[in-house]
Amino acid sequence: MSYPNWFSASPAQANFTEHLSDFAGKKNLKFLQLGVFTGDASVWLMENILTDQSSHLTDVDTWEGSDEEQHDSMDFLDVEMVYNNKTSVYKNVTKFKGTTLHYLKDAPLDYFDFIYIDADHTAVGVLLDAELSWLSLKSGGILGFDDYMWRERTDRDDLHPQPGIHSFLDRHQGEWEPILKNWQLWVRKK
Repeated sequence: MSYPNWFSASPAQANFTEHLSDFAGKKNLKFLQLGVFTGDASVWLMENILTDQSSHLTDVDTWEGSDEEQHDSMDFLDVEMVYNNKTSVYKNVTKFKGTTLHYLKDAPLDYFDFIYIDADHTAVGVLLDAELSWLSLKSGGILGFDDYMWRERTDRDDLHPQPGIHSFLDRHQGEWEPILKNWQLWVRKK
């Protein structure tokens, strides 16, 4: 089955290119993605940024989908198989199958150079992912939120990422610097 490449179809790939290029080829980088779908962003990162074998990418996903309408017709066992096939050639990618909470509760502190949040799209889910990720992000590291402007299904704010992102940023005022705000919102940890 063919699946959408949301990474290249949105501003995501352009944002990655513009704001992660300074990392390209550097040694000992640690990147984390929460929500990876078929692994299009993972492949891009491995081919363009995390090219040194000492650098590492950790991908976290349940591969169970969500209650988003677009996911209703998808076979998530197949989605996971597509991810596995795309990333199996990279020895410095770790796949963690489970919830973001399950991964983040034991994640190392002050460890990652870049964390990309694209998992649970509810306000509470995004807030929880951001709070737990913040502890694992190095000073000077980048925290990227996907789907900042996403408003699928309903007008209820609690079912969209933006209120959770705003709540997180308000709670950590003075601890971050803005990098970009379009379909995504990225900040650098001070």
